[in-house]
Amino acid sequence: MFCNNCHQDLQQFGALIEKFQNCPLCGGLLIKTPPKAEQKGISELLDILVNNAGEKIYLYDDLLKSELEKINSPEFENARDRLSLLVTKHIASSMYKVKDFSDNEKQEALDACSKRLFLDLGLQFEPTAELLNLLQERIWQKKFSLSPNFSNGIFKDPRDGQTYKTVKIGDQVWMKEELKYKCLGFDSKTQTYSKQGLQYVAVKGWRIPTEDDYQNLINYAKNSGYGDASSVLMSRTGWEKYNITPTDNLGFDAKPCKDANNVSYWYQGSNCIVIHAGEVSLNAGYPYTDRNNYVRLIKE
Repeated sequence: MFCNNCHQDLQQFGALIEKFQNCPLCGGLLIKTPPKAEQKGISELLDILVNNAGEKIYLYDDLLKSELEKINSPEFENARDRLSLLVTKHIASSMYKVKDFSDNEKQEALDACSKRLFLDLGLQFEPTAELLNLLQERIWQKKFSLSPNFSNGIFKDPRDGQTYKTVKIGDQVWMKEELKYKCLGFDSKTQTYSKQGLQYVAVKGWRIPTEDDYQNLINYAKNSGYGDASSVLMSRTGWEKYNITPTDNLGFDAKPCKDANNVSYWYQGSNCIVIHAGEVSLNAGYPYTDRNNYVRLIKE
């Protein structure tokens, strides 16, 4: 123990110091921290939360946050802080890849994240390894297993053999990746390419989305209960250098355009949907062929 008045180490007095009200060296009033209750773990806290509010806490961050605020028991102080941190998403996107690192690289990454959390949030514990486990295990696995109308698939383009991941979001089925098909005249970008080749970009059973298709997707993301629509649609990785940590709750997996802090997709007509951190805009993109805009198809 240190005296707050003279700043001297009082360890030399051993257990006797607990009986003193004043510092034996300077006479200043001693401020003693009450002993901390024995702490219980996150799993026990989650069991209580599920018992109080049901498994919906895994789906809705706002509900999890509000239920956490009701837990005042001192034995859950540490576990509550860790779960609160997870809800606020102050976790570097790169942590999702840490599990694939070597042991030395993994330790370096966790140490760096711990220091960042300490500096940014003033946390007095080292939570990152535990949070990484939570992300890989109970919270996120439950979140996705309970997500309604969410399923993945694979589609193979018979024209060139390219395979694409697909995702069902609500009543829509989207390609989860950017279209890679090269149209007639692609290499030289001839007049034929400009006027005719792009008419055949879509494969049978799929089509270029309309503005209404993207509006329905945005509405679904906004009403999903997961929070900000842009975070819900953006991929979990690829945005690290812009200090963006999306959640990709619906599996749309929108990655940033080359050298840009946003992503934009063409739809029918001459406009794009643009996804920035905190904003999703229709009819407000950059409809130019040299802007690295992507194309995704939607199932008919």
